[in-house]
Amino acid sequence: MTGENFIKRLMRRLKIVKGPSHMDSQPAQNADELKKLMHMIEQTKDVEISCDEVFALIDQYAELAARGEDVAHLMPLVKHHLEMCADCSQEYEALMRILESPEYRGGLN
Repeated sequence: MTGENFIKRLMRRLKIVKGPSHMDSQPAQNADELKKLMHMIEQTKDVEISCDEVFALIDQYAELAARGEDVAHLMPLVKHHLEMCADCSQEYEALMRILESPEYRGGLN
């Protein structure tokens, strides 16, 4: 993950919009967001993949998961990224809802 992408994710997580006045408006929520941010930093690994790389692999990852494969073992970098990135995780969850829908499964038979 590039430094620029990391900073953008942090800014989205903290919901930094206009400056310090925004941060002072909701101290309890900001404390929770700061805890999440610190957890993300703690979980950062030396080798990570970008959102673009995950997007290129997410369909394969979801198909393996839908078949019951051990995706944590087969694609650990994608799994880690999905645990850390809310945007990519939402994409994955939407794809899984499609793959697990009766309409989609009915078309496979």
